[in-house]
Amino acid sequence: MSTSQPRQPTLHSFGLDAVWLASRIEESPVLLDLTDGMPRFERTIPRPGADRFAAILFDPASGTRLLVEVQLGDADTDQLARALDLWAAEHIRLPVGHRLVLAAEHIPADIAHAAALARATAPVELLELRAEQTGSIVNVYGEPVPLPSGDGPAPALP
Repeated sequence: MSTSQPRQPTLHSFGLDAVWLASRIEESPVLLDLTDGMPRFERTIPRPGADRFAAILFDPASGTRLLVEVQLGDADTDQLARALDLWAAEHIRLPVGHRLVLAAEHIPADIAHAAALARATAPVELLELRAEQTGSIVNVYGEPVPLPSGDGPAPALP
């Protein structure tokens, strides 16, 4: 008997990719559930390699820009580095409030710990992307992942 938890369905398992997801975010940025209001889409930033992009949103209720670094599959340190680079560049380009969101279909424990450490520099948040199919329609939504506290030891790297 297996004691491992079943993996959540991925966008690839439904025949979808990052281009499809970027289009859905552009059409309706509220699907990420990052604010209580209705964020507005500003732009998409393509990234090298498949299944990666960044989306910049604006929350008019708070006056905050949301910098969302998206990667299908597992989050990794390269994604976190891209996110921090984006935050630094956008913070200089437009010095207003920014929230930095690392979004992936799975956030491994070591990446959550690294994001918690990066929070000393930038306001990093984590978001796991969930995909569910109802009939012929695939719904995607974001589920916040709490950052670990700095009290415990870092998880071992694989």
